[in-house]
Amino acid sequence: MSISNITVFMPSVLTLIGIPGLETVQCWIGIPFCVMYLIAIIGNFLLLIIIRSERSLHEPMYIFLGMLGVTDIVLGTSIVPKMLGIFWFHVPEIYFDSCLLQMGLIHTFQGIESGILLAMALDRYVAICYPLRHSAIFTHRLVTQIGALVTLRAALLVAPSLVLIKCRFQFYHTTIISHCYCEHMAIVKLAAENVRANKIYGLFVAFIVAGFDLTFITLSYAQIFFTVFRLPQKEARLKAFNTCIAHMCVFLQFYLLAFFSFFTHRFGAHVPPYIHILFSSLYLLVPPFLNPLVYGAKTKQIRIHVGIEDETAKPLLDSADQIIMLLLNGSVFMPSVLTLIGIPGLQSVQCWIGIPFCVMYVIAVIGNSLILGIIRYERSLHKPMYIFLAMLGATDIALSTCILPKMLGIFWFHLPEISFAACLLQMWLIHSFQAIESGILLAMALDRYVAICDPLRHTTIFSQQLLTHIGVGVTLRAAILTVPSIMLIKCRLKLYRTTVISHSYCEHMAVVKLAIEDVRINKIYGLFVAFSILGFDIIFITLSYVQIFLTVFQLPQKEARFKAFNTCIAHICVFLQFYLLAFFSFFTHRFGSHIPPYVHILLSNLYLLVPPFLNPIVYGVKTKQIRDHVLKMFFSKKRLDH
Repeated sequence: MSISNITVFMPSVLTLIGIPGLETVQCWIGIPFCVMYLIAIIGNFLLLIIIRSERSLHEPMYIFLGMLGVTDIVLGTSIVPKMLGIFWFHVPEIYFDSCLLQMGLIHTFQGIESGILLAMALDRYVAICYPLRHSAIFTHRLVTQIGALVTLRAALLVAPSLVLIKCRFQFYHTTIISHCYCEHMAIVKLAAENVRANKIYGLFVAFIVAGFDLTFITLSYAQIFFTVFRLPQKEARLKAFNTCIAHMCVFLQFYLLAFFSFFTHRFGAHVPPYIHILFSSLYLLVPPFLNPLVYGAKTKQIRIHVGIEDETAKPLLDSADQIIMLLLNGSVFMPSVLTLIGIPGLQSVQCWIGIPFCVMYVIAVIGNSLILGIIRYERSLHKPMYIFLAMLGATDIALSTCILPKMLGIFWFHLPEISFAACLLQMWLIHSFQAIESGILLAMALDRYVAICDPLRHTTIFSQQLLTHIGVGVTLRAAILTVPSIMLIKCRLKLYRTTVISHSYCEHMAVVKLAIEDVRINKIYGLFVAFSILGFDIIFITLSYVQIFLTVFQLPQKEARFKAFNTCIAHICVFLQFYLLAFFSFFTHRFGSHIPPYVHILLSNLYLLVPPFLNPIVYGVKTKQIRDHVLKMFFSKKRLDH
């Protein structure tokens, strides 16, 4: 339809088309969105009820959490019902005033959520840095004032953007919004008049709210870390970190999703519109969905009320650990068979946990196999970046296959036994393929560095011979560095307290902790390997991207900067999700001494399963040749061309 010569005067009704480019599959996209919304509503209502009825939670941190729950409920309800009306019932029309109201609610409650996260960070700062003054500073009166202030700040800053649209714009190019909800810039772009003032004010509000909050949250945690690391006792440091973990998880996922949404919108000029829409939808839906799960897992009183934990149980002693404790009076000499119990504390629901894990595995295997096949047959993808992507796909298939079949055997078929030699083999394969994946991500970062900072020499430097050497090098590095950890277990450790492993797969420290003998050398070597591989790779990936950003920002043309950033977006997404999951897994394992064991196990499982599941989706969405080949498999050529 051509509407370029048509203008509409003060339209009374607008049309939301949903996710442009994915209209035929919107009904399916609506299913996970609906599930996330229902979990968000139920989870946040449960949190509010528990905080209201549990007097021990009438503390500033949990009152702020209650405010966060209310904000999440309103934010989710502002978006999802209308979105599902578009996806499922083909009701795209929305009144102009209703659209402005939805826009106002969404941006206001985003601002409120950011303000509450800042208040929670300041609460942790005072509690850890000035513990004796915490109750005097964070009184109920101050908490109420903070709640009122963040609400007023958000409302007062967002209201002018509504007035600027309502009072300045009379004529519109079209009444069709290429989005699934009413968002500020999506509406502004419809206007036929000058929209510069609206754009400037929108950026001003974003930087005032998010920039201010992010700066002070970062400063608060910098002070917290300085204070904690000066504490003389390890137990005190662990306890202090433990009070911050849930907030750090919530803070990171909120601002990282905001970063991804902003990054793809500003620098993803060649990214399809549906990617922008999906990212912006996830940015609004994931925090309300995850926040009650994070705090529910972290807070003992909440777990007890929900029924996950027994009120009389010790913090780190669940039913699985009690079985192990019964075996401590004996010892086993060089056991031939070990027992993997799965996820300690969640044995009764493991059969259900296995379903999403199985779905992720199937998608990972199919997605990575598709990428390998497409790269093999598409000659335009026979370039270093995509050859590395193929290596990553093969690694992801191998890594997830090392874990899932045995894990599902435990969850679904009650087959927990594994021979000692097979356990060591699984352990070696898992840690080797983790290290290979990290090495490939480093190689991909170096490829982007040379392609952007020294483009004329790229084809000369990254020859087929060098690619082969890099592939062999990262594989040999991983295999050689992980072999001694196997030998140290096999040759040094003879006597074991038990043959029961509180895990769903064979992991280095889970096996080492079974031994009666001194395991200090095993622990030290494990940390050495982790820091040698991950530490080395993260440092050089970071340095590569620092150089890339410095080079890109020196480019004179905006289009050249967009094009350069566009070649890096997929790798940045893959790199961040791999190392952030590694960080969360390591952080909860090292400093979350009061976190239930099942949280450690679930995080370590997700750390190994999410990257193989997400990598083909990220690259499939980002790479046109891969998208086209996949779409040709499911849609006719005529429909694709249309």
